[in-house]
Amino acid sequence: MRSAGRESNAITCNPPRTLHLKLSILPLNFHAPWGGSEILWSSLASYWHGQGHEVAIAIKNWQPMPKPILSLEEAGIPLNRYAQGSSLRSRMTARIKRLAGIPTPLRSLEEWLRETAPDLLVFSADCMGGMPGIQLAAKLSIPYAFIMQANSESWWPFDPGREAMNTAMDHARGAICFVGERNRDLFELQLGRRLPNALIVRNPHAALGMDPLPWPEPSSVDAGAENLRMAFVGRQEPIAKGQDILFQVLAQPQWRERNWTLALYGAGAGTQGVKAMAEMLGICDRLTFVTSYSSIQQVWGNAHVLLMASRYEGLPLALAEAMSLGRPAVVTDVADCAILLRDGIDGFVATSPKVSAYAEAMERLWESRSELPQMGANAAQRARDFLPQDPVRSAAEAILAVSHSR
Repeated sequence: MRSAGRESNAITCNPPRTLHLKLSILPLNFHAPWGGSEILWSSLASYWHGQGHEVAIAIKNWQPMPKPILSLEEAGIPLNRYAQGSSLRSRMTARIKRLAGIPTPLRSLEEWLRETAPDLLVFSADCMGGMPGIQLAAKLSIPYAFIMQANSESWWPFDPGREAMNTAMDHARGAICFVGERNRDLFELQLGRRLPNALIVRNPHAALGMDPLPWPEPSSVDAGAENLRMAFVGRQEPIAKGQDILFQVLAQPQWRERNWTLALYGAGAGTQGVKAMAEMLGICDRLTFVTSYSSIQQVWGNAHVLLMASRYEGLPLALAEAMSLGRPAVVTDVADCAILLRDGIDGFVATSPKVSAYAEAMERLWESRSELPQMGANAAQRARDFLPQDPVRSAAEAILAVSHSR
C-alpha cells in the first residue's frame, strides 16, 4: 500500500513559548520495558520539562525500571508506577475486580488523571492499543495526542473493536501522531474514516548530527576475497522483524557458495529460537550474534549493508541510522521503509515480506556489490534531506499545537 501523497502534517502552527501546560504521558506498552517506541515519548518528556511545562508520567512498574526512564525521574519528572498483569489469570482477576468495583490499573490511571488534571494527555502504543487512552481522554474531556509507533495489515480489527475505536474518537478531542505516512493510510482503512487531524512525527535516532562513516576497509579475514559484511539491527522477534525470511534466503544454494557474513545486533524474547532456526538451516557458521553493543559506530564501521526483512514497521530507527552513516540497505516494502529508501538508489526494496521477494532483492544486492559505496553516499544524502534535523522539537511543537488549537 503506497502513500497517496497527502500532506504529512495537518497541523503546523507552533504554540506560544510562554504557555505553561500540564502534560500527562502514558506509555501503553506492556510487553517490554524499553525499545524504539520508548525513545520518542521519553525524549518529549525531557524536552517539555526543559521548556518549563509540568510533566508527569504513569508507567508500568517494570523490574528493573530502564535507566533512561529513571533519569527522567531524577530530572524532576514524577513517575506514577502501577502494576499491570499480562497473564490470563491476571486479566481474569482484573475483570472480576472491575465488576466488583475494586481499583484496577485502568481505574487507577483514571484516578491519576483526575488528580493531575492535565491540559493534554499523550500516550504511545501500537495501532488499536491506543484505544484505552482515547477512551480515558473522552471520559475525562482531556485533549489527547496518540503516538502510534507501528501498524500492520495483520492487525485488522473486527467490527466491535473498530466501532469502539471510532466511538471513542468521536467523543474525544485530539490527534493521532504517526511515525510514518503509510501507517496513517492503513489506519484510515482499518477504521473506514479519514483522520483530518493526523500528524506525522519522526523518531529521534542515534545518528543525529553525525557525519557518514568512511566505507569499511577489507578485514584481515577477507584474505583477498570479496567478503560482503552484512548487519541486522533490531530485536530478535521474527513475527515483526522477519529473521525467518532472511535466513531462508541466505540458506539457498547460491548463497552457500558466496563469501559473506552476517552480524545480528540486538536481543529479544525470540533470541534462542532465532539461533535454533539458523542452526537448522545450516548457516550458523556465517552468523555472529551481538546481544549488546556500545555504539552504532561499532556496527557500521565494519558492515557494508543493513538487512531488514520486517513484516511491519513504523519508520525503523535502524534504517535511519544506517542510511545517515552512509550504508545502503535491503528492506521490505512495509510502512515507510520504501518511502525513505529509494529502490536501486539507496539500496534495494523487496516488494513484500516473502522469501521469494526478499531473495530477488538480495540477488540485486549481490550483483551490485561494486556500487554499494555510491549507494551508501546516496543513502546518507537521502537521510539528511528526508528526516528532520531536530525531530523531538518538531514533534513537541506539533503535538502541543493540538492542545493550543483547542
